[in-house]
Amino acid sequence: MITTVLLTPPDYYDIEYEINPWMHIENKVNRKKVTEEFENLKSIYKKLGLDVWIMDAQKDLPDMVYTANCGFVIDDLFIKSNYKFRQRRKESDFAEELFRNKNFKIVRLPENIFFEGQGDMFFRDGKFFLGFGKRSSRQAHDYIKDFIGQDPVSIEVNDPYFYHLDTCFAPIGKDTVVIKPTSLTRDGLDKIKKNFKHIIYAWDKDNPFMCANIVAVGDTVIAGKGIGPGMKKKLKERGFDTIETPMTEYFKGGGSVKCLTLEFFKSS
Repeated sequence: MITTVLLTPPDYYDIEYEINPWMHIENKVNRKKVTEEFENLKSIYKKLGLDVWIMDAQKDLPDMVYTANCGFVIDDLFIKSNYKFRQRRKESDFAEELFRNKNFKIVRLPENIFFEGQGDMFFRDGKFFLGFGKRSSRQAHDYIKDFIGQDPVSIEVNDPYFYHLDTCFAPIGKDTVVIKPTSLTRDGLDKIKKNFKHIIYAWDKDNPFMCANIVAVGDTVIAGKGIGPGMKKKLKERGFDTIETPMTEYFKGGGSVKCLTLEFFKSS
């Protein structure tokens, strides 16, 4: 179970450019609501007993609130992101500084190999899962393999609306995964079936709420408010309680609970 997460407050968050189909410059963020949504999520994590680290927001980096994308953390290792879009590339520099000051080991991929952190990489039950296709490069696999000392399960993402693996794939423990199958290739679905005994499917009716963009803390799943009763029932059948929290302002930028949350994974 994770015990620590990293969040970034929405001090400078707004829709200032369009790099995914959810983003529309005219659809501005409500300052009051976005702060309330952030504080609600932070409060949930603290009530669940997590240590919540905060990374300072930076001017001219509005998407820094999507903290999961800045890198990947396991034990004392931080794998720094290489963002595909130039608008976001400086975000990982501030994350690197934070983790260096905390005495983490920092590793990086070559600049021409895109890797967008926990947006495309997970660790669960001793296995690593690595997404590629829309944001992270297929070639990231070999570098990540060297960093972590084992072969990650590579899964292709092929949906422009669900462009990171964490928007359509959520390994939550108990040999269970939540997926949006229409955003994944046949090969990716076959790999998922080989690696998980229990698969919970999210269908098109769940799209507006990014119901796979979730975080599991022990037996509790935190999700953006609006997921259907069928999804909650399936989670309950697998032994998970669901906490829903409003994420409307973050949907505008193409993210939800997981996008905001960098989890500190432990190898044992």
